[in-house]
Amino acid sequence: MSAILRSLRKIFLRPGLLAVSALIAFSAAAHPALQLGGNINENWRWVTPQALAQTQTQWLRGFVPASAFIRGQRDYQHDPGLLALKQAADSGHKIILSLKWDSNGKGRFGSIPRPGSREEQQAFNFCDRLLQTLSGKLSALVLVNELTIDTRPADLRPGADGRIPVLVFLRRLTAHIAAHHPLAADGRPLPLYAGGLTRVDRPAVQNAKLTRRMLRWANHDARITGVDYHLHQPDISSARSAAAFVHRQVPHKPLMVTELSLIHAWKKHLPDKVAASPAGAAFVARQHLPPQITVAQYLTLTLRTPVSQSQWDSFITSQRWFTPHYLQQMLALMKANGVKIATYGLIWRRPQQINGITPATTPWMLTQVLIPAMVRPSASGSMAVNGPIFNDYIHYQRQR
Repeated sequence: MSAILRSLRKIFLRPGLLAVSALIAFSAAAHPALQLGGNINENWRWVTPQALAQTQTQWLRGFVPASAFIRGQRDYQHDPGLLALKQAADSGHKIILSLKWDSNGKGRFGSIPRPGSREEQQAFNFCDRLLQTLSGKLSALVLVNELTIDTRPADLRPGADGRIPVLVFLRRLTAHIAAHHPLAADGRPLPLYAGGLTRVDRPAVQNAKLTRRMLRWANHDARITGVDYHLHQPDISSARSAAAFVHRQVPHKPLMVTELSLIHAWKKHLPDKVAASPAGAAFVARQHLPPQITVAQYLTLTLRTPVSQSQWDSFITSQRWFTPHYLQQMLALMKANGVKIATYGLIWRRPQQINGITPATTPWMLTQVLIPAMVRPSASGSMAVNGPIFNDYIHYQRQR
């Protein structure tokens, strides 16, 4: 550690300067290269020791919905998801937890609470209870999951006083958490990340007051360690534009991408015929499938009767729309734009409500590293993998 960094630690490592000290600790401890981990969203129970070992995953990210805990639908001490999170942390994995203020989602958190209201106090109490339950288990806390997707439109725009309700709430939440000086798993102050931005390649998103104010606050608030955003994109070019924009706005703090994919591109091809290319036609013939079978129909077949690993690999690599090594390209562009941690979709198991795949389905199963819902395990018992993506994920892990 340099003499300058030692001097800074002496100055800043004292109560009340949570994120400044967290940022210094991050700079001292983090590997200079981007760290690649696994994202499991709210499905903490899907994570098993086998899945983590097979994928060599060290960093693990997921979220919890505030409304379910505030309403008493989930219990802090016995919730299966939180127990799975703790188990992963206790086995040495680094946990990133995002808070989902699901105003627009299934849980209906409701409107963003007004300052000083009973609803705001309930939200703060949720954070207090959650952080107490997970004390010493987390390596980073992301204050908001997906800013525009989870929040009601009225709370994303300036009100009569010119302030944006969701940003007022997040700033007050930051002050509340920082006042309690929570510690990370390594004993240092818990790093706090703001952001939760999506599709920041779009000019309308880049120029929105919400985006600009969020990034300006995150860039200048000493309590905020860095910025998290998502890269679910239609192509590599738009991902590069998004990453470059965020890096320009926040050039000196660590950036984190907790979700990434080409899901918007691949969804467009669900109505395509599997046999649309020569390789696809050869695959259909070998498997004795109907000549007109679509991608969505084939995925439905595999969902209902999982196929062999070799059949899945032959299918996915036969499709012209599938970009086999896009993860490598995404990692390269994130490295070039200040991203220090990225978490990629780790595992897809069949949700109970899904019985089939249609052109309207968002095909997350195509993007994951492990796909046990679609493919049978190997003879050795290894979990089914999404061949090209799994290979690139593992290759990167072995470079650490």
